Amino acid sequence: MAGPAQEDNTTFISESYGATHTGEGTQFNLYMQQATSRLGDLGGSPRLIARDEREWLDRRFIEPDRYGQARDMLRDHGSVLLGGGTGSGRRAAAVMLLHRSPGTEGSLHELPDTQDDKGSQALDTSVIGAGDRLLLDLSNSDEARYIAVQNELSAFRAVLNERAARLVVVLPAHFGYLQGPGQRQFTVEIGRPSGHEVLMRYLRVDRVVFDRSEVDSVADLQEYLLHEPMREIARLADRIRMERDDSHEKDDAFPQWCARALGAVTDRTPEVADFIAKAEGRQRALALSLAMLHGRRPDAVFRATESLLKAISHPTDERPRLEHLDLTAQFKGIGAETQPDGMVRFRIPAYAQAIRTHFWTYFPDVRTNFRNWVRDCVLDPAFGAPERAVMVPHFAEQGLRTDRPPDLLALAERWTHGGAVRLMPDTVQLLAVGLRHERHGRAFRRQIYDWSLDPHLTALRRRVLVVVCSKVMSETHPDQALVRLHHLARRERPAKENPALDALLALAAGDGRLFRLLLDRLEPGRWPRDAVVFYALADHASRTRALYSTVAVRERLMTGWAAVFRHRSREEWSAPARGWLAAAGALVGGRGEQLLDVLARAAAGRPGTPGRLHVLFRDWAYPSPERAALVSRFDRALDAAQGIEPVPLGT
Repeated sequence: MAGPAQEDNTTFISESYGATHTGEGTQFNLYMQQATSRLGDLGGSPRLIARDEREWLDRRFIEPDRYGQARDMLRDHGSVLLGGGTGSGRRAAAVMLLHRSPGTEGSLHELPDTQDDKGSQALDTSVIGAGDRLLLDLSNSDEARYIAVQNELSAFRAVLNERAARLVVVLPAHFGYLQGPGQRQFTVEIGRPSGHEVLMRYLRVDRVVFDRSEVDSVADLQEYLLHEPMREIARLADRIRMERDDSHEKDDAFPQWCARALGAVTDRTPEVADFIAKAEGRQRALALSLAMLHGRRPDAVFRATESLLKAISHPTDERPRLEHLDLTAQFKGIGAETQPDGMVRFRIPAYAQAIRTHFWTYFPDVRTNFRNWVRDCVLDPAFGAPERAVMVPHFAEQGLRTDRPPDLLALAERWTHGGAVRLMPDTVQLLAVGLRHERHGRAFRRQIYDWSLDPHLTALRRRVLVVVCSKVMSETHPDQALVRLHHLARRERPAKENPALDALLALAAGDGRLFRLLLDRLEPGRWPRDAVVFYALADHASRTRALYSTVAVRERLMTGWAAVFRHRSREEWSAPARGWLAAAGALVGGRGEQLLDVLARAAAGRPGTPGRLHVLFRDWAYPSPERAALVSRFDRALDAAQGIEPVPLGT
C-alpha cells in the first residue's frame, strides 16, 4: 500500500512531539470516559497475563495431572505443547508454567494470533526477545491456522533456543489427528484438576470460612464440581465470596452462601422451555425484553417490548389500551416483579440468563430481527445510557455464543457511521466483549485491523478503535494493538487532539519490547506521520536510561535518524535534533557520548547532512560557552563516524 504524498509536519511537530495532549473535544472526552468506565464494568479478561493477574492465579492454582512432566519438558527443551480436554484449564496451566519458569531477563507475553502486516508468515521470529517467555494459544484456532503453525514451529523453536527464550503452546482439544509426528515428542496431555480442590483453594485464598464437611453436604455441589469447566468453578467461588460479602443475616454461613451461589449459576433451561411453550406472543416478547434489561425500570422494559414486537412484525392488539393488563400484572404473568428499588427482576435466580439463551438458541430464524431490535433500541434517544449499558453486553454474549460475530460488527459499523457521539460507550462495550471472547476474539482483531487501514474512517469510529486498542486489546495482544494504533496514527490528521498518536506513544513507552517494535515499523519516507512518531520516541528515549543504554535501541534510533535525514526537510527535523543534542548535554559521564554517537553515525551516511547539522548546532550554541563545548563534542563524534582522524594537539 502506497503512503500518502509528502506533507509538512513542521508546525505540528513544534507543538506536539514528546507531548501528551488534552484537547478541546469536550463531548468526545466525556463519552470516552464513559466508555472506559463501561470496560471496567465488564470485568477483567480471562486472557490477561500481566504480572498482577499471574500472581493472582498463582495463589489459586491447583497443578493438574502431568503438570510436572510439562514443567520438565519446558526446562529441558525450552518449549512444550500442552494438550488436554475442554475445560481442563490448559491456558491457566500454560500461564503458570511460564510464570514459574526461572529467569527474568525477558518479558512474558502472548504471541499474535493474526498475521497483520506479515504476509503469509504464521509465526514471526522478530517478536522473540532474549529470555522471553512466550504463550501461543491455539485452543480456538481453525484447522488451517493450526497446520500453518505446525509447519513453522520447528524453525521457530530453533530461534527460541538461540535467544534462550521459552514457549508454551496450548493445543486445540479436537485436532489431535492433525498433529505431525515431529511435534508429538514435545506434547504433554494434562488431566483435569479436582474441581473439589480447586473450589476449596479459591475459597481459602478469599478467606471464606468453611468446613470441608460443609462442602460435601451442599446439595448439587458435587455434581457441579465433577463436570463443570475450571472457569465455571472459579466463577462459582467468586459468587460464594460475593454472597458472603453481601450477607447481613446473623445465621448465614457457608451452606447458605453456597446454596444461593449455586442457584445463581444453575441451568434453568427446562423451566424456561416449559414457560415459553405455554406463553403467548406478547408475554414472550415481554420476557425477552426484561431478560435483556434485567434490573432496569418498568417503562424501559415496556418500550423495549413494543420495539421488539415491531421488529418481528407481530400483530398489534387492537383492543382499547385500558382493556390491556397493566405492567404489574404483565410482570407477574412472567414471574417477575418491581422491587423496592423501582427496578424489575425475575423472582427466580438465573432466570434472565436462561430466557436469553433460550430465545437465541431456539428461535434461530429471528436472530437477525433480534439484532435489528437491539440496534433500534440503542439508536432511540429515549433509551437511556443505563439501559444501553445492560442490553449491549447481553446481546453480545448471545451473538457470540451462537457464532454470529458479524451481528456485533454490523452494529458497531452502524453506530459509528454517522451515529451520535453518545453511542461511543455502547460501541466500545460491544467490541470489548468481542475482543475478550475466547473463540471469536481473533475475528474482532482482524476486523479492527481492516478498519485501521481505512483513511476515511469517521471521527467517532476512529475514537472507538483507539479506546478498544489501547484499553482492551493491549491487555492481551499488545503487539497487535500497537500495529492497529500505528495505522490509525498514520492516517490521523494533525490537530490539537491526536488520540491515536497519544495512545500509540503511551503503549510503546510502557514496554521496551514494544518500543523497539514500533521503531522497526517506522517508514518516514512513505508516511509523514511516522516522522512525528519517531521524533516523539527519540525524545522519550533520550531521557530514559533503560532505553538509550541498550545497544538494540540505539541502533534502531540511529536507523531512524538516518531515515529522517534522508526523507524529511531540515525545517522539520531541526527542532528534534536540537532537543536530542540538549538531552546529550544533560547526561553525565559517557552516557551523553552514546547519544552523540547515534546522531553522528546517522548523519555520516548522508552527504551534506554533517555540514547542515554543524551549522544548525553552531547557531543554537551562540553565545553560550557550555553549548559551544557540547557542539565541539558532537563535532568530534561526527569526525569519528566519518573516519576522520583527530588532529593531534600542537599541530
